[in-house]
Amino acid sequence: MAHRVHYSPTGEQNMSSSRFGFTPFGLRTPAPPSGWSASKPPERKPSRWMFRTTALLSFTALSGWMSLRTLPSFGPLVADTLRSAIGSEHVTELEEAVADVEDHVEQATSTGKARALSDVTPAALLSGTEELPATLALEHRPPNVAAPYPAVAAAGDGVWSAVPVRTGSTPALFRTLIHPDPQRSYAELFVFALDLSKLSVHATAGSIEPKSTDSTPSAARPGVVPDADRGELIAAFNGGFKAEHGQFGMMVDGKTLLPPRPLSCTIAATADGTLSIAPWSKLAPAAEELVWWRQTPGCMLENGVLHPGLRSADTKNWGATIDGDTVIRRSAMGLSPDGSTLFVGISNSTTARAMALGMRDAGAVTVAQLDVNFSFPRFVVYEESDSGKLSAVGAVKGFLYEPDQYLGHSSTRDFFYVTAR
Repeated sequence: MAHRVHYSPTGEQNMSSSRFGFTPFGLRTPAPPSGWSASKPPERKPSRWMFRTTALLSFTALSGWMSLRTLPSFGPLVADTLRSAIGSEHVTELEEAVADVEDHVEQATSTGKARALSDVTPAALLSGTEELPATLALEHRPPNVAAPYPAVAAAGDGVWSAVPVRTGSTPALFRTLIHPDPQRSYAELFVFALDLSKLSVHATAGSIEPKSTDSTPSAARPGVVPDADRGELIAAFNGGFKAEHGQFGMMVDGKTLLPPRPLSCTIAATADGTLSIAPWSKLAPAAEELVWWRQTPGCMLENGVLHPGLRSADTKNWGATIDGDTVIRRSAMGLSPDGSTLFVGISNSTTARAMALGMRDAGAVTVAQLDVNFSFPRFVVYEESDSGKLSAVGAVKGFLYEPDQYLGHSSTRDFFYVTAR
């Protein structure tokens, strides 16, 4: 017997008015006539499980982001873990993508007002500066420089001020701020000038990096400032890239950890404390006179001339791990024309080109890039308590460091430290 079912406007079925046909695969119901609709299942509300999962993932991401920005060791740990899981090349691509997002956020949220040096200097260093005799500081500081881009400059850009240090009778360490990018008021280059007639610079290998081609006992690489130099210790700053990011050479304490690369920019010192920055091919003839040397990518600036890869504003693929146009934190070392002043720069939100030009504006004629990314660039000065204990103070707010930086625990990466002569 055939049955007929009609669909009502509400979607209800009348069993007495519908026709069913049997097929080998079971019961088949014909489609409703045009203009009518079949009944729909009730809409399901999002499950609590989905909401809780989303909230947990958001919280985890936010917590991770905050940790990267506040804990000095967290960023390197995450990066190294990812490298072992997905490879260095993919981690570099991820770092560049994150940096690009951060720069776009900065551009969208920036007020266009540049920060002054006083805004980012710790109170302890500001108060110490006030105690220095103004005439004494003026006598020994480098000549002031004009702000390269007045539209994005802050008050005091290019003006050198003395940094109070724990040893020495006359100022030997100075600082200034330069805004080196006309498109970004938030791009900042903090430059420290070291009077090499009063200060000595030393290189120290990290306990792990740069990894050596020869086996070296861990005891020979403690990764801290030697006890013998702590009495005159003034400051310290980060070193160069990991070995896997370019295989840039290093020699310290008579031990070559990685062999030199001929075209790599090389920072080197002789026994009397004279510093040089030049491609290794120019330093090699006098290699036996060097007590330490550390290599970086090609010199950003050599005798006042930009590296060919940095002469275009659209520079890409310069350096070892990060594109030249990637907007990130960077660090660099440079020398004055007569070699009497060492300039050390740490930056926020800069391209390689902006970094190089900013260092040149500060007074450097030859410049080597050091480590990059958020966690690594730093410049610290040391304070001494009444009990004689040393502790580090970040010279710029926001750059990551630990109170016992390069003192109480082994640094896995190489670094430089500064002592009074």
